[in-house]
Amino acid sequence: MVILFLFLLFFPRTPSDSKSKDEPTYRLAIAVFLVSILHLVLTFLLSVMVIYLYRSHLSSWANFLGILGTCLAAIQFLPQIWTTWKLQEVGSLSIPMMCIQTPGSFVWVGSLAARFGWEGWSTWGIYLVTGLLQGCLLAMGIAFELRARRKRTAGDGGANGDSNGNADEANGNAHGHVTGEGDHERTVLLGNER
Repeated sequence: MVILFLFLLFFPRTPSDSKSKDEPTYRLAIAVFLVSILHLVLTFLLSVMVIYLYRSHLSSWANFLGILGTCLAAIQFLPQIWTTWKLQEVGSLSIPMMCIQTPGSFVWVGSLAARFGWEGWSTWGIYLVTGLLQGCLLAMGIAFELRARRKRTAGDGGANGDSNGNADEANGNAHGHVTGEGDHERTVLLGNER
């Protein structure tokens, strides 16, 4: 919920005429926020109703919520996987963070599976799916980073930058802006330079 409120709080509120048609609007951000709140309220009310009125269906309701959570988690990861594949670069994803979090999700799956067994698949299944999807992102990220390093070392041997291959700073691009086309992972996100 905190992330949802921060998303809405920090969403850029620029006039719609200055944005391109591909960029999301503040109206869309509010719609996402309201749909998320509606989902939370409906799930809570239906869960209370099942607990008190249809107790015999509690296991089916839990399984449904597990499947729904797994589908929503997959929907959350799929755009990031597609974007990373399309760009063929890591962007702002943190490989060290994913190196910690990905195995951690599988440890968590093992812990839950040992505790709940196969009957608790709806509890640990969501973590298994998200761990696999994050592992996919991690594998792509490592492959793209290794390829980029090979290109940098084979391409110019550091001739355009300093001995560490920092061509941006050597070319007068101290803020990390790419002088070519489009944005780069070092481009200032909110557009306010200090």
